[in-house]
Amino acid sequence: MSNLIEGDERDLNLALGALDPGEAAVFLDFDGTLVDLAETPDGIVVGADLPGLLTALLDRTERHAALVSGRAVPHLAGFLPDFGGLLIGGHGAEQREGDRLERHPAATGDALGRVIEATEAFAAGKAGLIVERKPTGVVLHYRRAPERAAEATAFIEEQAAAYPEFEFHAAKMAAELRPDGIGKAPAIAARMDREGWAGRTPVFLGDDATDEPALAWVAGQGGIAVKVGEGETTAPYRLADPSAVRRVLSAWITITEE
Repeated sequence: MSNLIEGDERDLNLALGALDPGEAAVFLDFDGTLVDLAETPDGIVVGADLPGLLTALLDRTERHAALVSGRAVPHLAGFLPDFGGLLIGGHGAEQREGDRLERHPAATGDALGRVIEATEAFAAGKAGLIVERKPTGVVLHYRRAPERAAEATAFIEEQAAAYPEFEFHAAKMAAELRPDGIGKAPAIAARMDREGWAGRTPVFLGDDATDEPALAWVAGQGGIAVKVGEGETTAPYRLADPSAVRRVLSAWITITEE
Protein backbone atom coordinates (compact mmCIF):
# COMPACT_ATOMS: atom_id res chain seq x y z
CA MET A 1 0.00 0.00 0.00
CA SER A 2 1.06 3.56 -0.56
CA ASN A 3 2.58 5.56 2.28
CA LEU A 4 0.09 8.27 1.42
CA ILE A 5 -3.28 8.34 3.11
CA GLU A 6 -5.60 7.06 0.43
CA GLY A 7 -8.96 8.76 0.23
CA ASP A 8 -11.93 6.45 0.14
CA GLU A 9 -14.90 6.82 -2.20
CA ARG A 10 -16.51 9.44 0.02
CA ASP A 11 -13.35 11.58 0.04
CA LEU A 12 -13.07 11.32 -3.73
CA ASN A 13 -16.70 12.35 -4.13
CA LEU A 14 -15.95 15.44 -2.03
CA ALA A 15 -12.85 16.29 -4.08
CA LEU A 16 -14.69 15.91 -7.37
CA GLY A 17 -17.73 17.74 -6.02
CA ALA A 18 -15.54 20.80 -5.47
CA LEU A 19 -14.37 20.69 -9.11
CA ASP A 20 -16.59 22.03 -11.89
CA PRO A 21 -16.42 19.52 -14.77
CA GLY A 22 -16.22 22.52 -17.09
CA GLU A 23 -12.84 23.31 -15.56
CA ALA A 24 -11.50 19.75 -15.66
CA ALA A 25 -9.58 17.65 -18.17
CA VAL A 26 -10.49 14.02 -17.58
CA PHE A 27 -8.32 11.11 -18.71
CA LEU A 28 -9.57 7.55 -18.23
CA ASP A 29 -7.86 4.22 -18.65
CA PHE A 30 -10.14 1.54 -20.12
CA ASP A 31 -9.36 -2.06 -19.11
CA GLY A 32 -9.56 -2.51 -15.35
CA THR A 33 -10.79 1.07 -14.89
CA LEU A 34 -14.00 1.45 -16.88
CA VAL A 35 -14.52 -2.25 -17.58
CA ASP A 36 -13.52 -5.36 -15.67
CA LEU A 37 -10.45 -7.23 -16.82
CA ALA A 38 -10.95 -10.47 -18.75
CA GLU A 39 -8.80 -13.49 -19.54
CA THR A 40 -8.36 -12.31 -23.13
CA PRO A 41 -8.30 -8.79 -24.63
CA ASP A 42 -11.49 -9.50 -26.58
CA GLY A 43 -13.26 -10.96 -23.55
CA ILE A 44 -14.15 -7.70 -21.81
CA VAL A 45 -17.78 -6.66 -21.44
CA VAL A 46 -18.84 -3.03 -21.84
CA GLY A 47 -21.59 -2.22 -19.35
CA ALA A 48 -24.84 -0.89 -20.74
CA ASP A 49 -24.39 2.31 -18.74
CA LEU A 50 -20.89 3.16 -19.97
CA PRO A 51 -21.55 4.71 -23.42
CA GLY A 52 -24.13 7.10 -22.00
CA LEU A 53 -21.88 7.98 -19.07
CA LEU A 54 -18.99 8.85 -21.38
CA THR A 55 -21.25 10.94 -23.61
CA ALA A 56 -22.48 12.88 -20.58
CA LEU A 57 -18.92 13.31 -19.29
CA LEU A 58 -17.79 14.61 -22.66
CA ASP A 59 -20.63 17.13 -22.64
CA ARG A 60 -20.06 18.30 -19.05
CA THR A 61 -16.30 18.77 -19.58
CA GLU A 62 -16.91 20.66 -22.82
CA ARG A 63 -15.27 17.81 -24.75
CA HIS A 64 -12.20 17.69 -22.50
CA ALA A 65 -12.51 14.00 -21.65
CA ALA A 66 -10.28 11.34 -23.16
CA LEU A 67 -9.68 7.62 -23.03
CA VAL A 68 -6.01 6.69 -22.52
CA SER A 69 -5.43 3.00 -23.14
CA GLY A 70 -2.76 0.48 -23.96
CA ARG A 71 -5.06 -0.85 -26.67
CA ALA A 72 -4.75 0.20 -30.29
CA VAL A 73 -7.11 3.07 -31.10
CA PRO A 74 -9.18 1.12 -33.67
CA HIS A 75 -9.59 -1.75 -31.20
CA LEU A 76 -10.62 0.63 -28.42
CA ALA A 77 -13.05 2.46 -30.72
CA GLY A 78 -14.64 -0.86 -31.61
CA PHE A 79 -15.83 -1.27 -28.02
CA LEU A 80 -17.11 2.33 -27.83
CA PRO A 81 -18.21 3.26 -31.35
CA ASP A 82 -20.31 6.23 -30.19
CA PHE A 83 -17.56 7.93 -28.18
CA GLY A 84 -16.64 11.12 -30.01
CA GLY A 85 -13.85 12.34 -27.74
CA LEU A 86 -10.09 12.03 -27.85
CA LEU A 87 -8.74 8.48 -27.97
CA ILE A 88 -5.13 7.90 -26.94
CA GLY A 89 -4.00 4.34 -27.67
CA GLY A 90 -0.86 2.28 -27.41
CA HIS A 91 0.00 4.11 -24.16
CA GLY A 92 0.35 7.31 -26.18
CA ALA A 93 1.75 5.90 -29.43
CA GLU A 94 -1.55 6.64 -31.19
CA GLN A 95 -4.05 9.48 -30.97
CA ARG A 96 -7.37 9.95 -32.69
CA GLU A 97 -9.18 13.25 -32.53
CA GLY A 98 -12.14 13.55 -34.83
CA ASP A 99 -11.32 11.70 -38.04
CA ARG A 100 -7.55 12.17 -37.75
CA LEU A 101 -5.41 9.28 -36.51
CA GLU A 102 -1.73 9.90 -35.70
CA ARG A 103 0.76 7.11 -35.01
CA HIS A 104 4.31 6.89 -33.75
CA PRO A 105 6.89 6.33 -36.54
CA ALA A 106 7.60 2.86 -35.10
CA ALA A 107 4.29 1.75 -36.58
CA THR A 108 5.75 1.91 -40.10
CA GLY A 109 9.19 0.45 -39.38
CA ASP A 110 10.40 -3.06 -40.26
CA ALA A 111 11.50 -3.76 -36.69
CA LEU A 112 7.93 -3.97 -35.43
CA GLY A 113 7.06 -6.74 -37.87
CA ARG A 114 10.13 -8.73 -36.86
CA VAL A 115 9.33 -8.36 -33.17
CA ILE A 116 5.73 -9.49 -33.63
CA GLU A 117 6.78 -12.49 -35.71
CA ALA A 118 9.37 -13.50 -33.12
CA THR A 119 6.84 -13.18 -30.30
CA GLU A 120 4.26 -15.28 -32.12
CA ALA A 121 6.88 -17.93 -32.83
CA PHE A 122 7.88 -17.96 -29.17
CA ALA A 123 4.27 -18.36 -28.00
CA ALA A 124 3.41 -21.07 -30.54
CA GLY A 125 2.82 -24.36 -28.77
CA LYS A 126 2.98 -22.81 -25.31
CA ALA A 127 -0.49 -23.30 -23.87
CA GLY A 128 -1.97 -20.23 -22.20
CA LEU A 129 0.23 -17.60 -23.86
CA ILE A 130 -1.64 -15.06 -25.97
CA VAL A 131 0.01 -12.59 -28.33
CA GLU A 132 -1.75 -9.26 -28.82
CA ARG A 133 -0.60 -7.43 -31.93
CA LYS A 134 -0.64 -3.64 -31.75
CA PRO A 135 0.04 -1.07 -34.47
CA THR A 136 3.01 0.19 -32.46
CA GLY A 137 4.03 -2.80 -30.34
CA VAL A 138 3.18 -6.24 -29.03
CA VAL A 139 1.90 -7.71 -25.75
CA LEU A 140 2.50 -11.24 -24.49
CA HIS A 141 -0.30 -12.20 -22.10
CA TYR A 142 0.14 -15.02 -19.58
CA ARG A 143 -3.04 -14.61 -17.52
CA ARG A 144 -4.09 -18.12 -18.56
CA ALA A 145 -0.65 -19.53 -17.76
CA PRO A 146 0.78 -17.63 -14.78
CA GLU A 147 3.47 -20.29 -14.39
CA ARG A 148 4.97 -18.96 -17.64
CA ALA A 149 5.37 -15.42 -16.30
CA ALA A 150 9.15 -15.61 -15.91
CA GLU A 151 9.88 -17.02 -19.36
CA ALA A 152 7.41 -14.68 -21.08
CA THR A 153 8.90 -11.67 -19.32
CA ALA A 154 12.45 -12.77 -20.11
CA PHE A 155 11.61 -13.16 -23.79
CA ILE A 156 10.12 -9.66 -24.11
CA GLU A 157 13.09 -8.22 -22.22
CA GLU A 158 15.39 -9.93 -24.74
CA GLN A 159 13.46 -8.34 -27.59
CA ALA A 160 13.81 -4.93 -25.97
CA ALA A 161 17.56 -5.45 -25.75
CA ALA A 162 17.73 -6.50 -29.39
CA TYR A 163 15.65 -3.58 -30.66
CA PRO A 164 16.64 -0.38 -28.80
CA GLU A 165 13.84 1.61 -30.44
CA PHE A 166 11.47 -0.38 -28.22
CA GLU A 167 11.32 -0.77 -24.47
CA PHE A 168 9.96 -3.38 -22.07
CA HIS A 169 7.01 -2.69 -19.79
CA ALA A 170 5.46 -4.97 -17.19
CA ALA A 171 1.66 -5.00 -17.14
CA LYS A 172 -1.00 -6.99 -15.30
CA MET A 173 -0.30 -10.64 -16.20
CA ALA A 174 1.48 -9.52 -19.37
CA ALA A 175 4.79 -8.29 -20.76
CA GLU A 176 4.73 -5.51 -23.33
CA LEU A 177 7.06 -4.01 -25.90
CA ARG A 178 6.34 -0.48 -27.09
CA PRO A 179 8.25 2.42 -28.68
CA ASP A 180 10.94 3.97 -26.53
CA GLY A 181 9.82 7.10 -24.67
CA ILE A 182 6.11 6.40 -25.10
CA GLY A 183 3.84 6.51 -22.05
CA LYS A 184 0.56 7.77 -20.71
CA ALA A 185 2.27 10.42 -18.57
CA PRO A 186 3.99 12.22 -21.47
CA ALA A 187 0.84 11.84 -23.59
CA ILE A 188 -1.30 13.49 -20.91
CA ALA A 189 1.32 16.16 -20.22
CA ALA A 190 1.54 17.04 -23.92
CA ARG A 191 -2.23 17.28 -24.17
CA MET A 192 -2.38 19.54 -21.11
CA ASP A 193 -0.02 21.96 -22.87
CA ARG A 194 -2.42 22.43 -25.74
CA GLU A 195 -4.72 25.42 -26.13
CA GLY A 196 -8.08 24.75 -24.53
CA TRP A 197 -6.65 22.08 -22.24
CA ALA A 198 -4.01 24.16 -20.50
CA GLY A 199 -5.23 25.68 -17.25
CA ARG A 200 -7.77 22.95 -16.58
CA THR A 201 -7.45 20.61 -13.59
CA PRO A 202 -6.28 17.18 -14.75
CA VAL A 203 -8.12 14.09 -13.51
CA PHE A 204 -6.80 10.60 -14.23
CA LEU A 205 -8.05 7.18 -13.22
CA GLY A 206 -6.01 4.04 -13.90
CA ASP A 207 -5.48 0.56 -12.52
CA ASP A 208 -2.19 -0.81 -13.89
CA ALA A 209 1.47 -0.42 -13.01
CA THR A 210 1.82 1.25 -16.42
CA ASP A 211 -0.58 3.96 -15.17
CA GLU A 212 1.58 4.91 -12.18
CA PRO A 213 3.75 7.54 -13.93
CA ALA A 214 0.61 9.28 -15.18
CA LEU A 215 -1.02 9.10 -11.75
CA ALA A 216 2.10 10.64 -10.22
CA TRP A 217 2.24 13.37 -12.86
CA VAL A 218 -1.41 14.34 -12.41
CA ALA A 219 -1.10 14.41 -8.61
CA GLY A 220 2.06 16.53 -8.95
CA GLN A 221 0.13 19.05 -11.03
CA GLY A 222 -2.45 19.47 -8.29
CA GLY A 223 -4.96 17.31 -10.10
CA ILE A 224 -7.02 14.34 -8.96
CA ALA A 225 -5.26 10.98 -9.37
CA VAL A 226 -7.19 7.80 -8.63
CA LYS A 227 -5.84 4.26 -8.42
CA VAL A 228 -8.41 1.59 -9.28
CA GLY A 229 -8.07 -1.77 -7.56
CA GLU A 230 -5.21 -3.21 -5.53
CA GLY A 231 -1.48 -2.57 -5.77
CA GLU A 232 1.14 -0.05 -4.73
CA THR A 233 0.44 3.50 -5.82
CA THR A 234 1.38 7.13 -5.33
CA ALA A 235 -2.20 8.22 -6.03
CA PRO A 236 -3.94 9.87 -3.09
CA TYR A 237 -7.30 8.29 -3.96
CA ARG A 238 -8.34 4.70 -4.59
CA LEU A 239 -11.50 3.06 -5.87
CA ALA A 240 -12.22 -0.64 -5.56
CA ASP A 241 -13.21 -1.55 -9.11
CA PRO A 242 -14.71 -0.30 -12.41
CA SER A 243 -18.24 -0.30 -11.03
CA ALA A 244 -17.10 2.15 -8.36
CA VAL A 245 -15.47 4.28 -11.05
CA ARG A 246 -18.66 4.49 -13.06
CA ARG A 247 -20.69 5.22 -9.92
CA VAL A 248 -18.38 8.06 -8.84
CA LEU A 249 -18.18 9.64 -12.30
CA SER A 250 -21.96 9.47 -12.68
CA ALA A 251 -22.47 11.11 -9.29
CA TRP A 252 -19.96 13.86 -10.13
CA ILE A 253 -21.53 14.96 -13.40
CA THR A 254 -25.02 14.69 -11.90
CA ILE A 255 -24.41 16.58 -8.64
CA THR A 256 -22.38 19.38 -10.22
CA GLU A 257 -25.12 19.90 -12.81
CA GLU A 258 -27.69 20.73 -10.15
